[in-house]
Amino acid sequence: MKDTIRYSESFKQKVVNEISKGKFISCGEASQAYGISGSCTVRAWVKKYGRTDLLPKVIEVESENDIDEIKALKKHIAELEKTVTELAISDVMNKAYFDIACDKFGVSDKVAFKKKVDAKLSGESE
Repeated sequence: MKDTIRYSESFKQKVVNEISKGKFISCGEASQAYGISGSCTVRAWVKKYGRTDLLPKVIEVESENDIDEIKALKKHIAELEKTVTELAISDVMNKAYFDIACDKFGVSDKVAFKKKVDAKLSGESE
């Protein structure tokens, strides 16, 4: 017969807290790290302390339309991520070009010059 191990409330809270802070990716990982037996023990603690946001999410797909919509959304997300990456690269390059141009034309106060250029481009006058 197996012995039942009782864990203190503070220990349970500590384990749940560490999962919420990202020290452990899952309840199973926390169980292994602390040698907690029982596949649902830590999961029960997470539920007990109202941290169901830490539990894995289950997505139910009910129709072909849902599957198509999910595929379309994933494709859209990938396109948006690509656009964000391209914009970030473009921003870095524009800043580098600006610095090179300022150096080439002897602009010492780059911040003031940038403000002046931005004002002219936005239609404001100085």
